[in-house]
Amino acid sequence: MKSRILGVFKMRGGGFLAAGLIIVITIILLSLLADVITPYSPIKRVGDSFIPPSWEHPFGTNKLGMDMFARIVYGGRTVLSVVILATILSMSIGTALGLISGYVGGKLDRGLSFIMDSIYVFPSLILAIAITAVLGPNIINAIIAIGIIYIPTYFRMVRGQTLQIKASLFIEAARSIGADSLRIMVKYILPNLLPTILVVFSMNAADAILTEAGLAFLGYSVPPPTPDWGFELQVGVNYILSGYWWLIFFPGLMVTLLAMGFALIGEGLTDILNPREVT
Repeated sequence: MKSRILGVFKMRGGGFLAAGLIIVITIILLSLLADVITPYSPIKRVGDSFIPPSWEHPFGTNKLGMDMFARIVYGGRTVLSVVILATILSMSIGTALGLISGYVGGKLDRGLSFIMDSIYVFPSLILAIAITAVLGPNIINAIIAIGIIYIPTYFRMVRGQTLQIKASLFIEAARSIGADSLRIMVKYILPNLLPTILVVFSMNAADAILTEAGLAFLGYSVPPPTPDWGFELQVGVNYILSGYWWLIFFPGLMVTLLAMGFALIGEGLTDILNPREVT
């Protein structure tokens, strides 16, 4: 087992996958262990306003005297919760609809494809803002909004793969032995879609991080004083000209690192699962 795992990381794309996993796992651990690694509450005043980064406050303090390091690591919980739940929501619905649409075909396929294409043409952030504006700005609605906008991505990828797989000989063999449509989709087609789904999940998670940060920046996600990287950017941008650079540098860095981590995982999985010849 150990040799197989090491073999994966030695494959083309293994470096990207390893780097992405290190970044993502590190941020997840920092968020989960926030109670241990920082003595400060993320929503209480712990010192003077606008203290620059120091040994006592590694990321400085904000206008209200809150420790920025505490707000960053606790904010990671918010960001990861929204992104992971939203991505799972979109993956579940998009995969199911894409599988059914590609396998059944006909009017159902045309109807679902039209709906998904209609959603897909809208810029993701604008559509997410519109949905949260209708539903109301809170974390649950942010999860729903982000989940909805990425359903078409899974739908299109899964539908295309299903159209190819259902024409394979082993699917015809399954029909010949009496397997019904549900059994064929779940047992024979879905397992062959997992590599594609894993890659799309990683890429969508990277994009969802930026969308969540955008929603929080515009006030459509978490209510203050809940720690969130996008909210910290929105607050910190008002003081950047005053020289308080740490208010936007550290939350911006975390958004960039987490998005890059998932993107690297997706790139690594793409190279490993779908190797390309190098000329």
